[in-house]
Amino acid sequence: MHRAKERMILSFTVFAMFFGAGNLIFPVFLAYESGPSLIPAFAGFALTAIGLPVLSLIAIGRSGSLTELASRVHPIFSVIFTIAIYLTIGPCLAIPRTASTSFEMVVAAAGIPRGIPGIIYSALFFTAGALVALRPEKLSKRLGRILSPLLILLIVILFAGVAAEPAAAGNAVSERYAGHPFSVGFQEGYQTMDAIAGLVFGLLLSVNLTEMKVSDDRKLKEGAIASLFGGMLLLLIYSALAFIGVRGHSFISSPQTGADILSAAAAEISPSYGRILIALIFIIACFNTSVSLLSSCGEYFSRLVPSISRGKWIALFAVISGIIANAGLEKIISLSSPILSLIYPGAIMLIILGLIPGSGRMICTYRLGVSAALISSLLTTAGVSLPFSSSGFGWIIPSLIFSLAGLAADMLKLKHR
Repeated sequence: MHRAKERMILSFTVFAMFFGAGNLIFPVFLAYESGPSLIPAFAGFALTAIGLPVLSLIAIGRSGSLTELASRVHPIFSVIFTIAIYLTIGPCLAIPRTASTSFEMVVAAAGIPRGIPGIIYSALFFTAGALVALRPEKLSKRLGRILSPLLILLIVILFAGVAAEPAAAGNAVSERYAGHPFSVGFQEGYQTMDAIAGLVFGLLLSVNLTEMKVSDDRKLKEGAIASLFGGMLLLLIYSALAFIGVRGHSFISSPQTGADILSAAAAEISPSYGRILIALIFIIACFNTSVSLLSSCGEYFSRLVPSISRGKWIALFAVISGIIANAGLEKIISLSSPILSLIYPGAIMLIILGLIPGSGRMICTYRLGVSAALISSLLTTAGVSLPFSSSGFGWIIPSLIFSLAGLAADMLKLKHR
């Protein structure tokens, strides 16, 4: 296979793995609410929803796996934190959200009632997802070559339809974006869960590089290139969705989520076919991410507990996700916010430290920096006031101070060896 074609397919695969339910909803709602503060709000969002996911893939490529990266803090921490990450982006929050979000669009398109139809939809959705997830090495073919380009085409059609409609005058900023638009956007990027998802998708990317006959000495470079181009695709699509959010004032007032705006936009373009278009966009996007997460979780837990096969783990997580999915989209999103605020700072510190050449020997830096991030995020979540905690960055100064202290200790140790 030609290298350019390999890179294109892998880039589409990276995009498909990341681009799911939250990726559709949050940039649209952010653009709708932020008004004149769109640029700083979108910049903050892009940092956590694009920059950190790309860096997390590269960090995992350099370290080998999340388990190996987290073990630089401590082996016991590695097990606990890795399990917490996989359960958060897996059956407890992110996977159920893929079914609940896409079903809401099916409800809007077909006018079917919730309840029993939702249970049937979840069962079909996760059965199909589990079957595809059984072959993680084939994701580049099934997601990168087919579903991802189709998804992008459908979003472009929606974008073009909205762009052709007249724009409404005015776009007032909501109260929560008036004071700290960058930090609010930054925290909205948490909701996509992509930075922590990248920590587990790195393994899938490596598996697909192997399947495409990429040699070991090229894996790190090709993985980084695919990650960067996948990030560029995310930026382009987020920009298109943000444009739809800005134009949303023309066809909807007081939406509750970005899904409401997208549904209204599709109906504005075509009352009959628009809702089918948006339903297809959500189903494909959510299915791609569901498959990637099921596959990642199955791979990890089958290695953690080899007595249970990967297929059985995938089936178990699919069943659990189906049950939680029927709790409803709004409940899932409200539950995810405090959990992500607690986990994300520690994950960010692991990503940053994992990118530093030779950081595998900086044990004190890892232990102090990551511990400070997790403890300070726990304190701010509990209501303790720290510097910049009002804007969501209460963990940064403690993490920086303790990382530097750890670095000094590591340098001292190396000097005396």
